[in-house]
Amino acid sequence: MARMVFDGMPRRSTVSWNVIFALYAKVKDWRECLNLFDAMMAVGESKPNEKTFVSILTACGNLGDLERGRWVHHLVREKWERLLPDVLLLTAMLTMYAKCGVMGTAKEIFDSMIEKSVASWNSMIIGYGLHGHSEKALELFMEMEKNGPQPNETTFICILSSCAHGGLVLEGWWCFDRMVRFYNMEPKAEHFGCMMDLLGRAGLLRDSDKLIKNLQAKVSPALWGALISASRTQDSSQLGEFIGTKLIEMKPTEFSSYVFLSNIYAAEDRWDDVEKVRKVMKEKVVEKDVGIC
Repeated sequence: MARMVFDGMPRRSTVSWNVIFALYAKVKDWRECLNLFDAMMAVGESKPNEKTFVSILTACGNLGDLERGRWVHHLVREKWERLLPDVLLLTAMLTMYAKCGVMGTAKEIFDSMIEKSVASWNSMIIGYGLHGHSEKALELFMEMEKNGPQPNETTFICILSSCAHGGLVLEGWWCFDRMVRFYNMEPKAEHFGCMMDLLGRAGLLRDSDKLIKNLQAKVSPALWGALISASRTQDSSQLGEFIGTKLIEMKPTEFSSYVFLSNIYAAEDRWDDVEKVRKVMKEKVVEKDVGIC
């Protein structure tokens, strides 16, 4: 409906274009976002501004379209005097380069920024991590703690992911412990996923259940559910059994929890345990969810 209204407008202002760009970026239709930008430039009835370039650079970064991203960067430079290259625009620009692996240019933009947001630091950290520079990611994280804004939950996802890609097991544990103990943040599913990836890459997947058991923060049922897919991906029956048991403890009438645990036992030919799970199901009078066969 938004697109129908947009297409039906006799004239479109820069604000109109920016709104439709932002909407396509929100639903992650990056390709259509760039197609519309081409149309905007071809029509020429409105001039792009800072908000325009933020959406377009974001689309370029997520598509890995470095050539287009560099062209947009050139357009920004041409309009530099008229534009106000604020922290949002510069962050979008360095993020585009970071996602495309051009970390040298991303770092130049980062260093030139008078003001840096948490998102600016996060983009650089994950950029280094994804492109084989985990040590630099860790160095930047420590610099952020000293001279930058306070790290947020996303920062720790970025640094934990970077440690996982570089096989920095001890450093990853240190960052995770610092998040929980020093910053008092409750780990989310994404943090657990990064830690499981870190341990799995290092051949230490057995320690994943210890990671969860030793947490001080109370883990919500939603998080346990999110971890189910992670344990399947890592092919860890031990971790899966622990998660399944914990889910049953927290939601004893949830049918899917019993099915999950039963399937784990069946895969290992532990039929006595399968029978025990079924017996508990009957005792708890578990009802099937609608749509589950």
